[in-house]
Formats: sequence, structure tokens, C-alpha cells
Amino acid sequence: MYVCICRGITEKQIRQVAQQRPCSMQELSAVTGVGVDCGSCTEYACQLLQDLGNQGCDGECLSVGAR
Repeated sequence: MYVCICRGITEKQIRQVAQQRPCSMQELSAVTGVGVDCGSCTEYACQLLQDLGNQGCDGECLSVGAR
């Protein structure tokens, strides 16, 4: 399933990045570009990180990709 339509990033891609190493939403954005355009995918991407046991949304989700 696509998470970020702007960048064409899928749930699978986010899971792969998060499983390679623990990462925050800011790091995920730097690696994949998720959340840097319109920002509508940020909340879901953050939830994926939390589900995978990463730092996920520790408040930074609201600022990453916000315009």
C-alpha cells in the first residue's frame, strides 16, 4: 500500500528501512522523503514506526513535513 503518494513510498519500503536500523520519523524522512512534501502521510508513517518498535512519533511527527 502506498503511504506517501507524493514520493511513491510504500508501506513495505518504510518497513524495510525501519527494520534495517531503529529510526525516528526525521531519519525516515531523510532516507525516503516521506512527509516532506504535502505531509499528509506523516501520521501514518509515524504509526508504522511505532508498530515496528522504533522511536516513531515522539512529538516530532507533527513538525516533519508540516508546511
